[in-house]
Amino acid sequence: MKQKRYLFAVLAVLCLALTACTQAAPSEEEPALPYENITFQEGQLYAAAYLGWEEMQGLSDYQTAYLKGESVPVHYISPGEFYLIVPRYPDMAVKLYRNDINSTEPTILFEAEDSVPFVVQCNISDIFSDLTVELSYGGETVSFSPYISLKDGSVQVGERGLELKKTA
Repeated sequence: MKQKRYLFAVLAVLCLALTACTQAAPSEEEPALPYENITFQEGQLYAAAYLGWEEMQGLSDYQTAYLKGESVPVHYISPGEFYLIVPRYPDMAVKLYRNDINSTEPTILFEAEDSVPFVVQCNISDIFSDLTVELSYGGETVSFSPYISLKDGSVQVGERGLELKKTA
């Protein structure tokens, strides 16, 4: 009888040891991203695309190529340029601020704890960006103001952003 108990105890310990060995260790990989075909590089926390001046052009192409066809909210800051902004992680906090050329204090227009891709219309003037986008994730906060460079006409999405291109 004692041999059976001993054998049972040994088998139980072996089973526990095998189970522990086969369980996957917690992953330190990034969380799964909900967006298709966006290849973020290390340090990039959002993607942005220029959609046109006073008219949105090609939004449906970006939605199909990158956002699984989902619709996106539009935030109107001022008449001007349209930009699609795609936060890297769905649980990023987002704030939109209106910048005033006559004041040093921006005005908060929108904030959310969980972000989704969105469109903004902003920059009535080509010499002053009237929008600041602030994104926070994991204790880190980045801010940027999308605009078209007067120097070379390139789209400026900030140093932590990825410029999305239309797919063929």
